Amino acid sequence: MAQAQNYIISASVDQIDAAFENFGQQYPSLDKPFNPTAPSEAISLSPEVVRCSSLIVAACGHLSANVNVPAMSIYATAGGFHVSAALGAALEGNTVEILRDHPSGLSIYDISAQNGMDPIHLGRILRLLATHHIFIEITPNVFKNNRLSSMMDTLKTVNEIQSDPENKHVGTPGMSALIEHTCDEIMKGASFLTEFLTDPVMGSSGAQEHSPMGVAFKYNKPSWEWYENPGNEYRVKRFMAAMEGSTKFDPPNAILQGFDWGSLPSKALVVDVGGGMGHTTKKICEAYPDLKYVVQDRPMVIEQGRSKFWRNEFSEALSDGSVVLQAHDFLTEQLILHANVFLCRMILHDYGRSMAKVILQHLRDAASQDTKLLIVDTIVPYACLDESQMEAGRGIPGMEFPQPPAPLLANLGKANAIPYIADFQMLVGFNGEERTIGTFTELLYESGWKITRVFTIPGSIHKQILAVVA
Repeated sequence: MAQAQNYIISASVDQIDAAFENFGQQYPSLDKPFNPTAPSEAISLSPEVVRCSSLIVAACGHLSANVNVPAMSIYATAGGFHVSAALGAALEGNTVEILRDHPSGLSIYDISAQNGMDPIHLGRILRLLATHHIFIEITPNVFKNNRLSSMMDTLKTVNEIQSDPENKHVGTPGMSALIEHTCDEIMKGASFLTEFLTDPVMGSSGAQEHSPMGVAFKYNKPSWEWYENPGNEYRVKRFMAAMEGSTKFDPPNAILQGFDWGSLPSKALVVDVGGGMGHTTKKICEAYPDLKYVVQDRPMVIEQGRSKFWRNEFSEALSDGSVVLQAHDFLTEQLILHANVFLCRMILHDYGRSMAKVILQHLRDAASQDTKLLIVDTIVPYACLDESQMEAGRGIPGMEFPQPPAPLLANLGKANAIPYIADFQMLVGFNGEERTIGTFTELLYESGWKITRVFTIPGSIHKQILAVVA
């Protein structure tokens, strides 16, 4: 029964071991905190190691589904929200930061003394997480960080956080913000998914004012506007930090791979549509300073980008005019005509088909025949081998569909779960969606664009989809 999975696992482990031995390193230990500067972590993100790791995770998931008692598998899946709730509580209690200062471990009573949570409840929370390999219980009721929990460190001291709690996530790596955001408003919104889907109006609406999160928090407007409500100051700052943290799913310079920015002529204009505070543009600008850039987003976001990001990180780009920050609603007519590149990084997935089409048509109306459209988003594969998906991508360079060895699922199952989780993240929060290549092809064609190439970035869950005027 398990012979094929065992072979995949053992062969992949052997290849990973060989890769690390070649550099005189050992695979990073789960029991030790994550160290982003360690050579072993860099090796773990190399394309060959990532490929083998994915096969191992996929094979283990397939094997587990085969051998576990069905009722136990189903109930563990149904109860998975308890893990999310525990994770959110642990993070909001600054547990990772508290344990960072105690690498040998700390008792639940000492943790409680610093975050005010009941120690018995705290122990139950951390034990559930340790059972899922997040934190380690080294002796009864004594816990410490490990490679997974330490990924969520804000890198701030507990005193810093407690003295300025609203800005806990500002200026941090962002992963803690992303996980807190997911375990707070997104998880609460997801609990109303059925009510949303069965509503005769909302269930078939593409409007952003309709979302499961809106049902949960009782608002009837786009979530972007809800975040700006009084009382959401912490949430909106956390959300913005989370968006930056989402880039941790990509290699640091993923935006510089794939599309050849160097092929653009000097002074070419790049418009970062919905570019937030401009983190992505900053990376491109540093590598290609001879280009011109416009970052567009909501007025509040642009002002924060101006005062809290560019002035601190790259003020000369604003002063010399290389970068312009522009308040703009991309659901309205595009302000910039005949740009060389319109960049939409993780924008279209926030919108359902009808709203995404509006955005793309505005860009098409503002484009010249030479304008390029670069979309950075996830392409969601089917869980089976489907000829229609292969046909949709046929003829588009970069859209090959390599199949994993049998009996693994065509999409690698649990090893490739993030695109599907992201899809529901978009549905719950914004009534948006992640898309298959077939959906992308149809959506762009209907909006006046044609896909010419897809770039796969090693180590990234996102694709770069290059389109031109149809």
